This record gives sequence, C-alpha cells and structure tokens, in this order.
Amino acid sequence: MQNHEIINKIWNKETWTEQAREIIENLKNPLFNSKSILILRHSQRYEPKLIDVNQNMELTPQGRSIAGLFGTKLPKNRTIRLFHSPVNRCKETAEEIHSGFEGIGGKSIFKGECTVVWKIGINNKFFMSELNKYGDLDVFFRWASGFYKIENFPSLVSYSQGAADVIRNQLSSAPKNGIDIYITHDYHLNAFRYGWFGLPPDDRWVGYLGGFLFRFEENLITYANFGEIKTIEAPHWWKNKN
Repeated sequence: MQNHEIINKIWNKETWTEQAREIIENLKNPLFNSKSILILRHSQRYEPKLIDVNQNMELTPQGRSIAGLFGTKLPKNRTIRLFHSPVNRCKETAEEIHSGFEGIGGKSIFKGECTVVWKIGINNKFFMSELNKYGDLDVFFRWASGFYKIENFPSLVSYSQGAADVIRNQLSSAPKNGIDIYITHDYHLNAFRYGWFGLPPDDRWVGYLGGFLFRFEENLITYANFGEIKTIEAPHWWKNKN
C-alpha cells in the first residue's frame, strides 16, 4: 500500500481520478437513495502497447491503492454488492473496493465473476488490428453501426440488451437501498451507455474508475454520467420488465 498522504493527493488532484470523484459526489444525490447500479471501469493498470496482446495489464500499485480509497468513499449506510469481469484487473479492483468499504464498517457482498460484463465474443486479433489502424472512437462507431462481420464483432445492440437483462434481474435480489457495482472495461461500459441510454462516447472516453450510475423506476431511468444527472424514458425493450 502506498503512502497514505500520496494516495490522498492523487485522489484529490490527479486528472485520472476525476471521473471517480464525480461518481462519489453523484452518490450523495437523493435521487440515488434507492436501489442503484454502478457500471465502473477497473482502476489504473499498466499501459499496454497495441501490438503486444500478452503484456502485463494488471493494476499498478497506485491503481490498487486508489481502488481501495474509492471503497472508503462509498456511502457507509448503503449495502454494496460487487460483480466483476473475469479479467484479473477487474477482480483486483473489486477486491480493493470491497476491502476499503469493509474497512470503514460498510456492508459489502462480494458476488464475484459476471461474464456479461466481459464476454462480447469479439475476434481479439481483428480487434487489435482495427485499433492500430483507426483508434478507439472510430472502431467503436463502426461496431455500433454494424459495419463489421458478426464473427468479428457481434451486434452491440444484442450484446447490450442481453447484458441489461442479466443486470436488471440481479438487482431484484439486492437490498432495499443497495448499490450493485459492476467492474468492467472501457468498451463494454461504452456499449452499455450507448445501447441503454443512446449516449455516444466522445473524446473524454472513460477513465480508470470512471463509469456511470443509474436507477430505474416504472418506465423511467435516472442516470449520472460525467457529472450530469438526467431522467429519461426507458427504451422500449426495457419497459415493463423491472
């Protein structure tokens, strides 16, 4: 664990923790006092080179420490449940949040692996090749538009709607004021944000420990995204299922 003073300075001042700080502030809003869902990217990892798919992409020591600190910032009067992608950096992030929250006396239920926040079915070799040629945003919008063959990039719409069904069904067993937290990856998170709310990614992308918070009631969804809180009508396929 890194020096407490250094970690607090990183939390309060660094650009990469800004989105995480916004999430903590949004959780203080009374609109999210009931059952809520937080879709969260894993904490800081070692930065990859696109040409090397076998490199170390685990959390950095700083990433682990900040994830633990994030856990201590969550509202102590809420019960959290943690789900994570099978990838180790997501598991590590969930473990650190779990430890941090329990460290302040919070009740945390570690649910473990959730494949819907990982398994898209992308051809990884093809994906890395496209990233090298076009970059994140262009590849994302090609995927969203159905530009790619299904065997290389399964439908974003089908993937995001299928994941919504699983996540929504999980919420039915959550405590009354619980927060279900799903630790995932940037592409998956952007797919959910776009597929569920029609919010396209932009140059801000999604940072480490960035993500979005939402809750639904009847046929309305209230979400917090990049500091903006908004209530919208639920998409037609979501209505009357909660």
